[in-house]
Amino acid sequence: MRKKGFAAFAALSFIAFQLSAQDLKPTQWKAYGVSFKAPSDISIEDDSEEGYIVYNDTYYITVQMLDGEGIKQSELATELKNIATDDEVTEQTPVKTFELPHFYGVQLQGKCETDRCIYSYLLARDGGSGFYVSIVYKQENDPNPERILKSFALED
Repeated sequence: MRKKGFAAFAALSFIAFQLSAQDLKPTQWKAYGVSFKAPSDISIEDDSEEGYIVYNDTYYITVQMLDGEGIKQSELATELKNIATDDEVTEQTPVKTFELPHFYGVQLQGKCETDRCIYSYLLARDGGSGFYVSIVYKQENDPNPERILKSFALED
């Protein structure tokens, strides 16, 4: 009987994981040539020079140019922590650094009111531009926000 119970639990866990791992497809903020993968059923709320905002029932993704000129890679972590604190993000993780083919990045996770969120700053490797990224999502252990963030690229 234990084996049947475990098999049923494993099957339900696999199904739940499959449901949370939504299909991601490329999307692009044309004003600045930034692309990333987003859920296939997204709707576009804003696609202007001010920002790129896409959403569905599970995710709300905001991309904006970083304010201020000449932000340095060494300042990204402190600036990100400051904006998250100003936005009253609770349960903040420590800031982590990462690198993508086109960007140097920093990120932290936390709770934005009742939802989970990732805040990130991406600085183009050539230093020419920087972006603020916010991904608000429902489930705490959802792997997609990290996949979305790590898919950011600059189009040629």
